[in-house]
Amino acid sequence: MVGEASSAPDGLPKLDAFDMVSAVPLVTGGGSGIGLGLVEEFFKMGALKALITGRREEVLKAAADKYPGKIHYLVNDAGKEQDRVVLLKWVESEHPDCNVLVNNAGIQRKVSPCEDEAPWSERAAEIEINFAGPVHLCALFTPHLLKQKQAMLANVTSGLAFVPFTAGPVYGATKAALHSYTMSLRFSLQPTNVRVVEIVPPAVKSNLGGSHNFGEECGEFCAAVMARVAAGELEVGFNFSEKGRLSDRLTNQQAMLGLSKQMNVKTYAPA
Repeated sequence: MVGEASSAPDGLPKLDAFDMVSAVPLVTGGGSGIGLGLVEEFFKMGALKALITGRREEVLKAAADKYPGKIHYLVNDAGKEQDRVVLLKWVESEHPDCNVLVNNAGIQRKVSPCEDEAPWSERAAEIEINFAGPVHLCALFTPHLLKQKQAMLANVTSGLAFVPFTAGPVYGATKAALHSYTMSLRFSLQPTNVRVVEIVPPAVKSNLGGSHNFGEECGEFCAAVMARVAAGELEVGFNFSEKGRLSDRLTNQQAMLGLSKQMNVKTYAPA
């Protein structure tokens, strides 16, 4: 692996520090929550410019107004194939210096299987934006990133990729799939200049799954994980998600059962 220096405590390779001053990140879903928090950490570490996308222009504009001249945005839906193609064209024509892609956009439906009566189109949208979108964007952007001096592909998964989420099983499954894909992509890009990073959030105070006021403070989480990413770590979690990604299967099974009981997740009644 280009730039490999040592091993992180989890046994994964740890690369040389990433030059954040020359980073030009593109963050999907970057107008608020974790996405904007990550952008702000890039700025604190010296980055001079960031690109953000999202579906709501007023949210993107508010973020750009907060950092005039530093944030550039495009109204774009990472859950739509045609929008992902448009995004690459925008970057290549308007911001060819972009050298970091952070796949952060996602949605979470909190509903157990026995209560889920939504049409398939609604269920499929969660799979499309959480898993198909990042896979497609990684495929689209890899040739562009390979041309850069240093580059990074970062996928934002979840602690629920490791501890199954019975109150939102499709969400957890998409994040587990993205975790697996990220590991495979890291192997494929190992000999190149593109490092593949996985950021693993726990519950964070954000608007995911509807605005909520529980979980870790967004700023504290983003600062902690980005410090480790900048230092060269390739898979980083925080508190619950750090414990989950490092735990054995039995421990995470017990955590799943405990979380399900705590949330009073309903099950099917016997026939």
